[in-house]
Amino acid sequence: MYLIRIHIVISWVYLCRRNKNVERSSMKKLFLLRFSVAAFFCLLCVLPALAANIKIKGAVKDKLSKEPLIGATIRLVGTPAGAVTDMDGNFELNSTGVLEGLYDIEIKYVGYKTEVRRKVRVENGKLAILNLELETDAHELSDVVVVAKKNRENENMLLLEQQKAVIAVQAVSVKELSRKGVSDAEGAVTKVAGVSKQDGVKNVFVRGLGDRYNATTFNGFAVPSEDPEYKNISLDFFGTDIIQSVGVNKAFNAGGISDVGGATIDIVSKELIGSGNLNIGLSGGLNTQTVTADFLKQDGVNLLGFATTTEPADENNWGFKNKLDPSKQSLQINRSYSISGGKRFHIGKDRNPLSFFLTAGHTTDYQYTDETIRNTTTSGTIYKDMTGKKYTENISQLALANVDYDMQNRHHVSYNFMMIHANVQSVGDYTGKNSIFSDDYENQGFTRRQQANDNLLIVNQLMTNWGLTKTLSLDAGASYNIVKGNEPDRRINNITKAEEGYTLLRGNSQQRYFSTLDEDDINVKAGLIYRLKDNVEEISNIRLGYTGRFVDDNFKATEYNLTVGHASSIPSLDNFSLDDYYNQENLSSGWFAVQKNIDKYSVTKNIHSAYAEATYQFTPRWIVNVGMKYDNVDIQVDYNVNKGGSEGSNTIQKDFFLPSLNLKYNLSEKHSLRLGASKTYTLPQAKEISPYRYVGVNFNSQGNANLKPSDNYNVDLKWDFNPTPTELISLTAFYKLIKNPISRIEVASAGGYLSYENIADKATVAGVEVEVRKNLFVRPLSSAANGMNKLSFGLNGSYIYTNAKMPLATVTTGSQLEGAAPWIANFDLSHNFTKGTHSFIHTLVLNYVSDKIYTIGTQGYQDIMEQGMMTLDFVSQAKLNKYVSLTLKARNLLNPSYKLSRKANESGEKVVLSDYKKGINISLGVSCTF
Repeated sequence: MYLIRIHIVISWVYLCRRNKNVERSSMKKLFLLRFSVAAFFCLLCVLPALAANIKIKGAVKDKLSKEPLIGATIRLVGTPAGAVTDMDGNFELNSTGVLEGLYDIEIKYVGYKTEVRRKVRVENGKLAILNLELETDAHELSDVVVVAKKNRENENMLLLEQQKAVIAVQAVSVKELSRKGVSDAEGAVTKVAGVSKQDGVKNVFVRGLGDRYNATTFNGFAVPSEDPEYKNISLDFFGTDIIQSVGVNKAFNAGGISDVGGATIDIVSKELIGSGNLNIGLSGGLNTQTVTADFLKQDGVNLLGFATTTEPADENNWGFKNKLDPSKQSLQINRSYSISGGKRFHIGKDRNPLSFFLTAGHTTDYQYTDETIRNTTTSGTIYKDMTGKKYTENISQLALANVDYDMQNRHHVSYNFMMIHANVQSVGDYTGKNSIFSDDYENQGFTRRQQANDNLLIVNQLMTNWGLTKTLSLDAGASYNIVKGNEPDRRINNITKAEEGYTLLRGNSQQRYFSTLDEDDINVKAGLIYRLKDNVEEISNIRLGYTGRFVDDNFKATEYNLTVGHASSIPSLDNFSLDDYYNQENLSSGWFAVQKNIDKYSVTKNIHSAYAEATYQFTPRWIVNVGMKYDNVDIQVDYNVNKGGSEGSNTIQKDFFLPSLNLKYNLSEKHSLRLGASKTYTLPQAKEISPYRYVGVNFNSQGNANLKPSDNYNVDLKWDFNPTPTELISLTAFYKLIKNPISRIEVASAGGYLSYENIADKATVAGVEVEVRKNLFVRPLSSAANGMNKLSFGLNGSYIYTNAKMPLATVTTGSQLEGAAPWIANFDLSHNFTKGTHSFIHTLVLNYVSDKIYTIGTQGYQDIMEQGMMTLDFVSQAKLNKYVSLTLKARNLLNPSYKLSRKANESGEKVVLSDYKKGINISLGVSCTF
């Protein structure tokens, strides 16, 4: 092509000069013209032979850990030829428009030093093999202030981001989740130091602080809860099929969420990595306790987990569509199916990348437990002592779509859509003593509780980043979330012992219950970032921004009391039918009556926030981040609950001024210190300031309209040591002072009544956390074998001290906070063997949580304690070739008991209130990637 261009230029120059050379003969002109045409056609024939059909294949890995680097770019310098590594770090560069010869090949990856291979020979039709290893670059990510974990599925990349961030952050990548056998975001965060799970309570405790003191975001935007009992959405909604990484941010800055005291948990969704892929996965397994059980399933939920929600038209017609008698099945196989894929395109002359990514999945799990349920008076007298069998089925579907577009490496636009549907249905049969049963027969009876929670979450997010100038950029976005939380047709039936067999208990002991929560949640944000210097290695900047959140909740609960008029005799509990009694014929005959009651409340929450934040690097070692945030909070709750006995409204209107300071001092390239200080707040949940009473199996709960927000003062000091880019030793000390802390308490009543209070003027939280990630050995195989043999371990642990002096507490000298486990430890040991396209990873995961308070005792009751426990999981993964992988999981191998207990006041005797085991889960999965 270059020869053609030269010849054309010569010809053009000649023609331009022809007027000055009129004296030249026409023969010369004719000769030159003929020569030009002949040369042109000769070159057209020769050039295809000179252009090479080249092919270069290879892999790009981390130089130290030998782990593949996903999304690295490989470019033939001086040509348009290039390639991107796939999910396994492999690439294939093909080009038909390049001449044979010697070329420089450039390899780039974010966070790593650019590598250039000089004078690599490419020849027509010959395959060149090029395996490359990159070193991490200590300066590459130095512009990170609050770490954005976009396209970060690699453990080492997240560790590098953590090392370079000004504000202390922790994150778990999807690869780490896979290695440890974690299936959802809830399991992910419990692997982080200072985080624990309280069984029977949704979500997690961070540094001893529960659901109300934490915040959950999805790609940086807040998401609402599907359950009126909780502030945060259930983390087990988010399966690993849609997760790229999960961040646990325990230090706070002005640009983050303010309604938080423990941590902000940010779930980053998957995006396309590489040029395109398709993955299909399926797995099957079982729980050791569901294998032999005749499994009971309630009526009204289909195979996909969608529940029938139809209510009767009026109280005179038996309009319930679902049966009271559950069905039986004998084979319970846990199973899941997933498919994901995407494609990257290049648009326009600038080849701007446009990518699409889609994933969808379905999961069904079964669980069976033998349970003991008790309750006592303050003196320790047992008025409820029942044993039961509980059958639980979890069905969920998820779908995620992502569109991502970059314009000239300056502007970025992305759209995320997510839909999650989750249904949890359970049937519980309990037999034994309960004070509600007839005392003529020692309060003996039978309770059946059937419950389904059918929840739907839809998320729409639009995020943009605009490079206005070299030093000024705009970060803006919006999200619209829809939540529909249904508890359709909860069925509670109580049967009491009688002279001959059993009979239906009279009063309000036979219930059917429908509840709906409809929630619209809008989030907007806009922020200007001004870089003080036009230098990518200079992180000094000023940020000004606004965030707004606008939430509308509407909750409605309809309770149907099936009052017994004509008691029907039940000879035995072994084989009886409630549908034989509760039907239209008996309703018309007056054997029972239907009484309907409606409770409802609505919540409007508007939060406007404005912030200013500055980050300045005084020296290469000293970096300071300082900010101020203003929040205007306006919450209104309108309620008409408890059969019309509680009607009114409650408001919270308050302004918060929230300063923050974060310092980082680099002792050396491998050692750093971080200090964080901030003020945040905690708002009561909507249900907690409504006097609505929720009826549970063990306890009832009711809100308190007099709750006040908490003010939180937070201090963190963290030391990090990175011996190598893949290793970490970290030590953190923290202190929190909480004014007007909110907690769940037990109120003296025969029904086990729980409420919420500002339990003290202040509460103190302090502790230490330690984290170690260490390679015991990393042994590369021979260059011909192209692999490695690696043994590594991870260890994190925490000691957490919490104390609050509560006037309402039975022990007024001070108590731990609800759900705060003093000791938490996580340990994992992994062996990784890779050879060519084959790899084997075996991981043992151990978790320990000490005894902790489940509910703080008041008015004569002692604290309800949850017994500490240890769990053990084993995960084995085998990559058979480039396309097929197998995963074996054995979870909960120790199968510990989950126990709640409380001591009696007079004797000090410990009474076990709840006791059950979950069984061992074993599964085998296969995944195919193309």
